[in-house]
Amino acid sequence: MAAGVQRTGESRMALLALLAGLALGAGPVYPPEYGKGDVESLKQSVADAMALSPEELYALVPACSGIYFCGCPHCDGGAQEHAMTWELGMGDTVACRYCGMQFPNEQYPNNREKVVVAPSGASQVYRWYENDKGRQYFFEARAWYERWQWTRTRALELANLFALTDNAPYGDRAAAIVGRYAQVYPDYAIRFDYPFLPVRFWPADQKWPYDGIAPFRGAKFYWWAYGDIPVKLARAYDLVRTAGNAFERMQGLLGEDIQRQIEDDLIRLGYEFVAANPDNYGNMSPGVYTDMVVAGRILGAPEMVHEAVKRFETLIERQFYMDGWWREAAPSYHWQTVGNLRRVVDAAKGYSDPPDWPEPRFEDLDLASRVPMLPKAHQVGCEGCLPNGRLMPVNDTWWFGTYKPLDASVCRLWAGMGHAVLGAGKGDDQFQVHINWGGAFGHTHMDSGAILLFARGKELLSDIGYTHTRYRNWTINSASHNLVVVDQRSQPLTAHSIGNLRFYDDSYPHVHVVDVDVRPAYPGCSVYRRRLVHVHVDKGRDYVVDCFDVAGGACHDYFLHGCADEEGSLDTSVAFDGPIESLVPDWGGTVEHTGENSLDVSGEKHHAYMFFWNVRRADSAGPWSATWRYGAVGLKTFLAVEPGTTLYRFQAPSVRRARDDDAKLDDYLMNGIMQRHEAERSRFMAVHVPFEDTPWVDSVSFDNGVCTIRHGGIEATVTLQDARVHVASSEGWSYDSGEPVSGRMAAAERDGVFALRVETTAPEVDFVRVDFGGTRQTIYRVTKVVGDRLVLEDDPGFTYDPSANKARFVYFPHETFDGPLTWTVWKR
Repeated sequence: MAAGVQRTGESRMALLALLAGLALGAGPVYPPEYGKGDVESLKQSVADAMALSPEELYALVPACSGIYFCGCPHCDGGAQEHAMTWELGMGDTVACRYCGMQFPNEQYPNNREKVVVAPSGASQVYRWYENDKGRQYFFEARAWYERWQWTRTRALELANLFALTDNAPYGDRAAAIVGRYAQVYPDYAIRFDYPFLPVRFWPADQKWPYDGIAPFRGAKFYWWAYGDIPVKLARAYDLVRTAGNAFERMQGLLGEDIQRQIEDDLIRLGYEFVAANPDNYGNMSPGVYTDMVVAGRILGAPEMVHEAVKRFETLIERQFYMDGWWREAAPSYHWQTVGNLRRVVDAAKGYSDPPDWPEPRFEDLDLASRVPMLPKAHQVGCEGCLPNGRLMPVNDTWWFGTYKPLDASVCRLWAGMGHAVLGAGKGDDQFQVHINWGGAFGHTHMDSGAILLFARGKELLSDIGYTHTRYRNWTINSASHNLVVVDQRSQPLTAHSIGNLRFYDDSYPHVHVVDVDVRPAYPGCSVYRRRLVHVHVDKGRDYVVDCFDVAGGACHDYFLHGCADEEGSLDTSVAFDGPIESLVPDWGGTVEHTGENSLDVSGEKHHAYMFFWNVRRADSAGPWSATWRYGAVGLKTFLAVEPGTTLYRFQAPSVRRARDDDAKLDDYLMNGIMQRHEAERSRFMAVHVPFEDTPWVDSVSFDNGVCTIRHGGIEATVTLQDARVHVASSEGWSYDSGEPVSGRMAAAERDGVFALRVETTAPEVDFVRVDFGGTRQTIYRVTKVVGDRLVLEDDPGFTYDPSANKARFVYFPHETFDGPLTWTVWKR
């Protein structure tokens, strides 16, 4: 969305007043998105367009809708069929950004054709090259797509210059482009355009549904219809139709009726085409709402603005967790959604309905005041970062997405999302360890109970994050994460796989604890539980005691993956034997991955263990250690072993450093280890110690749930009992998680003050766990205790009717639980 949409002009109080104002040469609905100081840079940007006549720009507008996805049949470079480039002067040809070959050509000619009859009776002809495997390459249509992007962008830039300078040649050229789109758009064929799948076509006047195609997947401009309201062209029209109307000067080229055509056959028709799709209230939806508002305000169509606001408020009500996170629990998609919601607010700001518009009506609209969830969502997004500012790369989150680097790391509990951060330190001494236990609600990785560790300025145990390369299957499967894989099968996560938070405490300066029951990730397991005890010794000295208990299945593989940003080195205290050909089980598939749609969490076609290369094996003979080094920074992990354990070290694709080029995926590796225990029950215990220059922990010993850590003459013991954690240091401090105390809950209060009311006097505590009828457990932060009321830091997110014995979450995922509801606190 153009930045100018974020600023609004004066509200138009009625459609008639708007039209009258335009006739008199009043200003546009939205002011220029640039200022007077930007004129020279804008002139440079549009120099290529100004070198062409209005007639030549008119001719550049494609007569058919373009195709976005087009790979290279020669080198197969790039990822997600994003190989082709186009620049002015190339006409209907494109070139590969990787090998440089131009298409179509004699080696790769157009050898297929599809004719779509348009509503006007004209033929929309699509030609493409198809190889012997049936893969399609739409070279010409890809060029049309690029011409659409170029012409609409130039039209808006030219219109801005016209508004800023009142220089007619800028306005004339913008008018030529916008007017031509109004003439050709009604005939634009609808197409299904998706990587690695055959393109499908429908006539221009057919609205959703399209056979076998999900809403918004049939589109005319963009590769899906979320981007199909022609808002850049509408904004250009808004700027050009005012004083010194360029459309009057362009009547010889465009015709006398062109403004009506632009409003009815381009902007309104585009709106109706998009609005016909059922809204799934997904991460792309807010962009549509902004475009609806902009189109509605420019056309003087209040019904469009009202439809956008209704959808905007519905999405916010339905799709955010109680802690403010977007439903997909992926920071990249959280920011995409929140950013576009804020653009809706900006686009609608100050809008007022015409005087004769019925109730409910808007006067000087301010959406921000109507949705308190939006600032909360912005705040958690700012907090969901690694110390270097990288968005925490969980689920489908881009590792190159950054926010402001953190000055200090603190503990975070997002119980709605299902994510906790145990953190400490300032500046270069910051430490974080993350763990998640959410369900699968889109863009999910199979990684419930996985950890990510950051210290000394680096990810030391990485979660790879998002990719559109052909190795996407690797990144989403459980084995690429730091967790335990059961029976060599990925977690079959669903919307019902939300884990339970058994315990959380960050109230003590030296010790932070999280205890997560993630059995729903593996329904066949009676135990799948991870406990993390973060010990903050002093500035820049932190370690984590990691205990992972599993019961169920017959083979348990505990994985740790080093840094995905650089390969570094891996040293171990045990010697490993020569290479093993493969870790893929006999039943696992080894079919080659050809694209990002080569997805398989069953492992029967594309088993994730295919990605373990340079594998070496060792039999365990007792506790051992693995040390990853990246220059002066490293991580030393001390590991306990149970009898019969087998150790493996391996390399696997880091994916990140290949960025968006499939051809480079095998060039960049990361080092990892696997500890396999073949039994019905396993306990994996480890201590992860970040360091700079030299490891500072001298030794670690393990004895039946007790870890003893020694460093510099100091000794600390960490004792893990089933329901209690105790840490004692020879420096004179100790920590006790406390004795659990439970009772029945009487009410949840959400009106003004957030509180839980219990059936007895509540003890002074920092956290309370609520058990929803034995089905779900979650924890809330307590700010104070007043009699029988535990006052909470934030909204508990549910209502409770004791008489009906029902609890209902009012935020995503809107679950309902039968009672009784019980509370648990820990007395010290």
